[in-house]
Amino acid sequence: MWQMNAASPKARLFVEDDIAMGQTLLPGSDQQHYLLNVMRLGDGDAVAIFNGRDGEWHATLHRDGKRSCHLLAQHQTRPQKASPDLWLIFAPVKKARLDFIAQKASEMGCRRIWPVRTDHCQVTRVNDDRMMANAIEAAEQTERLDVAEVLPFTPLSEALAACGEDRTLLFCDEASADDADANAIARLAAAVPIDRAAVLIGPEGGFSAAERAHLSGVRNSLKLSLGPRILRADTAAIAALTCFQAVCGDWAR
Repeated sequence: MWQMNAASPKARLFVEDDIAMGQTLLPGSDQQHYLLNVMRLGDGDAVAIFNGRDGEWHATLHRDGKRSCHLLAQHQTRPQKASPDLWLIFAPVKKARLDFIAQKASEMGCRRIWPVRTDHCQVTRVNDDRMMANAIEAAEQTERLDVAEVLPFTPLSEALAACGEDRTLLFCDEASADDADANAIARLAAAVPIDRAAVLIGPEGGFSAAERAHLSGVRNSLKLSLGPRILRADTAAIAALTCFQAVCGDWAR
């Protein structure tokens, strides 16, 4: 039986396997190294685990020699809860800043992170596995119960088609900086409630005239200005997500 005075978890870990009471889970080799050598956990130490489906669980670590261990699921501490139905669609940037976007979008509660190819995009390939690793690490650190879905690098047109007509497209356009009617906070407040949204951030060269014209004609699009200064793409992504979460998302609830 679970003891109410049991120690608090000393680490939090994402696992792929299903979780149930009494189940034994074998972390990956990198995770075992983290638990044993970085966190220096020992037999009986508590670890919080989650898989994005079964909520969060309290588990105990059991060593299998000097370099390996397994986890024993004890009881569920939080039931599963989904993050807001919020996507980030963006033209990717250089590697270090791409890591930053994946981490911060996950921290901000995005359910889907989708790099797209635009007319002025200068990146030709994206490391999906690296982005996923950053999203998982951010989920572990921020105590969210799910992990953002990272989609492959595709043309912008595919992402727009996936949005459909019931998802609001928040089109962040640096060309609208002088348009008082495009103020992000005011426009979002006037549009509340927005239950399903996709924030779209263009490349550092901006959207092309053809893309801007197409986006302005999307039926469920909402053009936003992020202020009078031209922001870097990674800064713009976080600014836009902050505006949405503060006005329409789970910060406002």
